[in-house]
Amino acid sequence: MSIDPAMWKDGTPLPRDLSDETDDEEDVEEVEAVGAWPEEMGGVSVYADTSLTIPGTREPPAECGTWGPKQFCKTCGEPHMGPQKCEKRICRDCWRKWRLDRAGAATERLAGARRVEDGAGKRAVHAVASPEPGSVRTLTQFESAKKEAYALAKEKGVRGGLLIPHGWRVREEAKNLWRELKAAGEIGDMGIWAWVRDRPEDWRTLTYWSPHFHIIGLARDVGESDPDGDDGWVFKRVDSFPRFNLTDEDTYRPMFRCVAYLLSHAALEPDAGKQSIRWFGDLSPGRHGISLEEELQDWEQSAIERNVEALGVPGAAEEAATCNEEGCEGDLAPVWSAGSALADPSWCEQIGRETEARLAAAFEWAIGEVMPPPGARFPSTARECEEAFELVQEQC
Repeated sequence: MSIDPAMWKDGTPLPRDLSDETDDEEDVEEVEAVGAWPEEMGGVSVYADTSLTIPGTREPPAECGTWGPKQFCKTCGEPHMGPQKCEKRICRDCWRKWRLDRAGAATERLAGARRVEDGAGKRAVHAVASPEPGSVRTLTQFESAKKEAYALAKEKGVRGGLLIPHGWRVREEAKNLWRELKAAGEIGDMGIWAWVRDRPEDWRTLTYWSPHFHIIGLARDVGESDPDGDDGWVFKRVDSFPRFNLTDEDTYRPMFRCVAYLLSHAALEPDAGKQSIRWFGDLSPGRHGISLEEELQDWEQSAIERNVEALGVPGAAEEAATCNEEGCEGDLAPVWSAGSALADPSWCEQIGRETEARLAAAFEWAIGEVMPPPGARFPSTARECEEAFELVQEQC
């Protein structure tokens, strides 16, 4: 079954300008051309090619979509159940939300960094760094190439930013077919990578191994590409972002769209915990980078968060904000944070022993200390969840 790229799992549409599954053909050609390896090299077996993949290429794990403990009331202590999502980048049903979540967080950090800079220091660019053809074939070489890419970016004038690794480019034959279908109006304005995903054949048959690294960061100017002087690397700016304005939503949209699109086909190790976004230079989260918490005032941080939320980025607002127990309108918190509340004797006395026991059982279920019996382990409805919860409480 094909998945509409502009739809959530439940069938509701993404905001049209954030579905990010459309491409301008000229932009695609420009980015695809930067340091592209010869396509015939795609026929050579490369270990990194077969070990890496793009987001959303696996079936959902058994626990994805099942019901279980999600939140608890900070006032009355009552646990709240709901459908769970694994929110893993590799999951076919969850990768789109993962992508938008990560893009929203990245946009906030980029916007914060631009806010604290002055004048030309606020300028932000999108560039691509591509290694010499044939030089990256193993996972170790791929990881080393990431560091070389952002080191080269700093040499070219990008003081700090983020890196998103890509492993593949679309074959010329596939691009020609995409153009033909687009011209005939058969696929609307579907972007090339959304089209690659939507095809009946495996996406790998339409692509070839050609690793490259996208850089989004702060740069007053970007130096010229010099493959002869840069060990065969090609480095090129492909776009510059509009002037930054803290209170203008349109300031945030181009950054968000760019990051979200790049994440849609980022190269990742499916079973590794490595981050899909690598921060470097002045924007690295370590001691050498900008501390936005210290540099920005509270109202500035709030303005950035509001403008990113206004783009329609999913987040905490998706969850219920208050308790639905009769007579209680207390705020809700994630159930995994109930441990500290349960460690407070006065709060436990306030909610009563029965509720304390229910919350303790829900907490232990949520963190995996206690599980329902095999036949009830993956409830798919509220009723099944209630029955499974009763079985969990019997074990506690």
